[in-house]
Amino acid sequence: MSAANDLGPVAAAPRASGVFRPWPGAQALRQFRRLGDVPVDNLRRQLAAQPDLWDRHTRRKTAPGTPHARMSDIWVRYQDDRFFRAAGDWTGFNDRHVPVWYPAWHRLPALRPIIFSLMAAVEAEMLCGVLITRIPSGEGIERHADDSWHVQYTDKLYVSIESEPGAIFGAEDGLGIECLAPKPGEVWLFDNRLPHWVENKSQGDRITLIVCVRTEMFGRPREGASP
Repeated sequence: MSAANDLGPVAAAPRASGVFRPWPGAQALRQFRRLGDVPVDNLRRQLAAQPDLWDRHTRRKTAPGTPHARMSDIWVRYQDDRFFRAAGDWTGFNDRHVPVWYPAWHRLPALRPIIFSLMAAVEAEMLCGVLITRIPSGEGIERHADDSWHVQYTDKLYVSIESEPGAIFGAEDGLGIECLAPKPGEVWLFDNRLPHWVENKSQGDRITLIVCVRTEMFGRPREGASP
């Protein structure tokens, strides 16, 4: 992103790739950018059939002061947490790293076409964190802004898996508040360095796949060897 309060210029638009289809319409929001759509029915069924996948790793919802205490998640890809769990010390867990697959990746094969289609569509050079979140009816994520190496290094793509009217994703920049209520299958780009929150006042769960990628498409500073 070109700035923490601006989605910035797009060097190129995402292209059709695999199961991903780009959004051809105009962009009506400042803080959220509609990228396209992917099919999510298979992933939804696989999640429903394996409830034991949720909350196997609870660091996000139990850390002191966490805004994520009222939700559940599935870690699919991130820093290997085994050393940190064994040491009982999470210092540096969000620092620079090469991510690894967690066991959920092998139990949710419907993730593969979605993730690799998204990577091709946005010309990603690296796949970083992958997370699935679930916010039950009546729960939410508290207002917060993220900041870590991972946040600064990657762009975050949100894929709605389940969402009903009343589940609202809110964000605020210097010009005001915007709210998003995505439909299942929609893919959105959002800069989570902005203050943001979620309120699920719907009658069902709100489930979202979050795919973090390194790409130059949305204005991140380039990295490379010196000329």
